[in-house]
Amino acid sequence: MNRLKRIDPREGIIIKDDTLDEAILYFIRYYPIKDLITDRKSWNIDVYTRTEIIHYTSDELFGVIVETGREPHYFGIVPVAEFQNNEEEVGDFETVISLIDAYDKMESNSLDDFDYFVDAYLCLFGLSADSDDIAEMKKNRVILLDQDSDAKWLTKDANVSQSTEIIKIRIDKDIHKFAGVPNMSDENFAGNASGVAIKYKTMPMENIVSVKERKFKKGLQQRLEILFNILALKGSVYDFRAIDMTFKRNLPTNETEIASMVSTLSGIVSEKTLLSQVPFVENVNQEMEQLKSEKEENVEEFYESPNFKNQSEEDDEGQEEDSSNPEEKKDKDKK
Repeated sequence: MNRLKRIDPREGIIIKDDTLDEAILYFIRYYPIKDLITDRKSWNIDVYTRTEIIHYTSDELFGVIVETGREPHYFGIVPVAEFQNNEEEVGDFETVISLIDAYDKMESNSLDDFDYFVDAYLCLFGLSADSDDIAEMKKNRVILLDQDSDAKWLTKDANVSQSTEIIKIRIDKDIHKFAGVPNMSDENFAGNASGVAIKYKTMPMENIVSVKERKFKKGLQQRLEILFNILALKGSVYDFRAIDMTFKRNLPTNETEIASMVSTLSGIVSEKTLLSQVPFVENVNQEMEQLKSEKEENVEEFYESPNFKNQSEEDDEGQEEDSSNPEEKKDKDKK
């Protein structure tokens, strides 16, 4: 049975041609195998082509490679779909690794400063004491001082801690700025913020997400092409490009503003377009069918209601009286 499997990109190499389509020619997967009995480590290497899978093994990653077998596949293309994060193929956090390390270091230093403050040294001036006297002071929490003696804690300057907090706040802001992701816990993201205000704050992240969306769509199309090639062997022919993909953002929305916009544009824009703007409507066509059926049910209920029947009977009786005495009607009209 064919299944989909996510492969760690650190265990795979994709080889493409030099055309504009960048078609995949080969896919090489290498992964370690460890013998639980002998504790011996070896490497398995699988090479996927358009027609078959070639298996190799090696005692070392860059050692002598020995072919162990081949098996055909019937996908028609290399059965791998690539999901790129961006053009550089790097993680979103990699651009701010140095800032994250700096923030972690500042946070660690802050904790060290707190430990130093808790375990601060007590300096006694003009006094001499042995270990028994110091233990007695700790136990009774009392220090007896002479007239010319003094006792003080040896601590760091408070301004150092304040400057550390300022640097931490600045680094935290730089991490979100350079990563393009806003700080959702920031006080600027108030619960009463309008949808337009939220969009402006999330615009850098939206630009990054739009790139991911294009890359992810390409990967999904590659996957569909692979699956449809198998269906074609069974006589079901489909075009993977005919499938429309919709991506929805997992962001807070102001439903009151959306409802107001839909109500304002009613009669100006098609009903299908308006329903597509409502965030909780998942299937627009199904929603339109449901609206149509509800309208038909309401019409049937109206015609079958007692009030409508009574009104219809009264109208029929009035029409019969008018048609039964045409001369009297003429007299009434003359009067």
